[in-house]
Amino acid sequence: MTANHTDDLQLLARIKVGESRAFDLLFVKYYPNLLHFSRSLLPYPSDEAEDVVLEVFHQFWRNRDTINIHSSLSAFLYVSVKNRIYDYRRKLKLNTPLEDIHGDTMVSQEGPDHTLNYKEAAENIEKLIRLLPERMQLIFRMNREDELSYQEIADLLDISINSVKTQMYRAIKFLKETYRFDSSVV
Repeated sequence: MTANHTDDLQLLARIKVGESRAFDLLFVKYYPNLLHFSRSLLPYPSDEAEDVVLEVFHQFWRNRDTINIHSSLSAFLYVSVKNRIYDYRRKLKLNTPLEDIHGDTMVSQEGPDHTLNYKEAAENIEKLIRLLPERMQLIFRMNREDELSYQEIADLLDISINSVKTQMYRAIKFLKETYRFDSSVV
């Protein structure tokens, strides 16, 4: 069990008893990536992506005392967004398959120089992640930030697990090569 999964379970327990601060933390943690995911599944341009994600969070809060999560909390949220988009598409009678449509801070005990170096490296890596193609970036963030398995990502995006693996391989290769090059220039 990962630290992120444990943190999510603790947040969920606090949310179930009505602690709004825990819900705020959950919202801040998952909203950006869920919004990006939602935008990737809706016809472009769409203002509905934000509405979909907000509705998922609204439903989550309203039903907090009866929610039972059998997988990870992040997987539950992604599936909820995907299902809401399916409902939206059914309502609009959009028949195009979805696949055809386009945190934490580290506390260092090694001193301020180390923390500053870590923050600079994290900012540089984030800039490089933003250079990835949109779909690759989405898959990378779903795996690395939201800790979804390759199979969960494949199921959510309606693609093969091999496609997920290929995208992750290419993303990691790009990040390693580009970061190594950028670091040597500095």
